[in-house]
Amino acid sequence: MRKVVSLLLALMVMFTIAVTPVKAQALQPQDVFEINMVVRVYQTQINGSLTWAGAFNVYVKLVNPVYRGYFNELAKENKTRAEREFHNFVYNLIYDNLKNDFNSKLKGTNLTAVVYVPPAGPVRVLQNWSAVVSFSLVPFFVPQGHYLTCPFYGPYEFVFNGKVYGFYWERLTLILPQGYEIYSLAPKPSDMSGNVAIWENGDYLPIIQVYNPVYLFDIFINTTKKSISLAFDPDQGYVQFNATFVGMNATQPVIDLLLDAFRSRMKVLSISAKRIKNGVEVIGVVSPKVAYKETRTEKIWIVLVKLPGSFNRIEVKGGTYQIGPDGTLVMTFKEKKTDYLPYVGIAVGGLAVLGFFLWRRRSKGRSETMGEGEPSEPSEGEGENPLEGEEDGP
Repeated sequence: MRKVVSLLLALMVMFTIAVTPVKAQALQPQDVFEINMVVRVYQTQINGSLTWAGAFNVYVKLVNPVYRGYFNELAKENKTRAEREFHNFVYNLIYDNLKNDFNSKLKGTNLTAVVYVPPAGPVRVLQNWSAVVSFSLVPFFVPQGHYLTCPFYGPYEFVFNGKVYGFYWERLTLILPQGYEIYSLAPKPSDMSGNVAIWENGDYLPIIQVYNPVYLFDIFINTTKKSISLAFDPDQGYVQFNATFVGMNATQPVIDLLLDAFRSRMKVLSISAKRIKNGVEVIGVVSPKVAYKETRTEKIWIVLVKLPGSFNRIEVKGGTYQIGPDGTLVMTFKEKKTDYLPYVGIAVGGLAVLGFFLWRRRSKGRSETMGEGEPSEPSEGEGENPLEGEEDGP
């Protein structure tokens, strides 16, 4: 008898998968699983392009008593087979139903729902006939004017035993990216804290719209007063700058776009931003284009930096500037050369004086040496004997 019951239940499971669904007149909620769904929205790169994805973790627990009895009986005979069949049961009723719903939401649009699953597959069987279904859905947000909108909103269907029920869940938790301002969540969530919204007892994905950061960035740039101060280090060859944007607070996505604007125009060595009172301050070090020349009296550096946009006030410390084409800031820095010519004249004069004194001293020494070593000629009458040459008289 037990085997007969098991066979009948097995046929019911197969029937669930094989029969072409026919919509019921009214979408009653499914009562096979207790479902808690968590969706985390994030930005990712796919084939070199940034796109928005929704990471789904759908936690399901089998609550239908007939099917719980079937899997319990099967597990007594063959636990491995029971878990394999339960895996397939969840795969078809949860994963396949959701995939079909995603595709149906995009009918009539130029969008295509793409689902990415973990290497081990979307379904992981847990204890007590429960499982978690994990995958990522792209594109979860699409630009729509000033907003990013989820195109997958609306009621979801749960095809079971050839009938269509509502994809009923006990709880839906939506985790939005940090810093994104919400334009619309409908219906209104049961609870909202920061970037986390929670709905209870539904069968839908809500309307989700957040402000497009590009739109908010444009508002920020057009609203704030912008100032930048720059200084050039000729020894290191880099430019330090400090830029302030005052007049409006900024969310993190706007700050990220602001930093990207600097990076896209400058060869950034380091850059950071911080929130200040009613604005943002950006500090950075960049490698500029530099031309150098010298004159007889000056050293001159021509330094070129591309600004990310127009500024209300520009200060170049220790130099002058002009605004060139394409927002290029042309800065000129000059340094006076040290004039060594007066010092050379003094040195030459000093050497001449020193040489003269040395020459005089040398000449004087030679004269004294000659007076001591050579006999001089006698003067007239000097050295003669007065008696010599005279004769005695008789």
